[in-house]
Amino acid sequence: MEARVRDDLVGGVVAWWERHAPELPTQTIEFTKRVARMHALTDRVTVAVLARSGLSRAEYDVLGTLLTAGEPHLKPSELSSRLLLTTGGLSNVLRSLERRGLTAQTSDATDGRSRRVALTPEGGATAERVVREVVAAQHELVGRAELTAAVEALRSVLGTIDPSAEA
Repeated sequence: MEARVRDDLVGGVVAWWERHAPELPTQTIEFTKRVARMHALTDRVTVAVLARSGLSRAEYDVLGTLLTAGEPHLKPSELSSRLLLTTGGLSNVLRSLERRGLTAQTSDATDGRSRRVALTPEGGATAERVVREVVAAQHELVGRAELTAAVEALRSVLGTIDPSAEA
């Protein structure tokens, strides 16, 4: 491993594992630690933007998912599945968003027993504004350096880990 890589937080962890368990695939350790570190750093920026908008991470995720879902609007079970949220947790988020006038539930036209969740006009405008603010803040943090190569590499790895991600 190069000295410059060992000088950062993840590099130090990887170097320790190289010394103490050389049989382990330390490149895998480095990859997962760097992805986790990148997530933590970008999430910190995301949460700061969301706090200014009075939204939780879960509320943001619901708004963003509804914004991009199109018609017909999603059933709560579909939202829960897409966001990996429990149905109970999602119910709390949906109640909060509905109280604030950002979402509304309607009857499913094909199944009167089911409900669908939709953005209100205010919810759509809020979702679009906050997504733009979050992406701008993340872009400022990440910049453009090697971004295309990084995205392609992560897409490839994710396709191996989760083949449905490529669908």
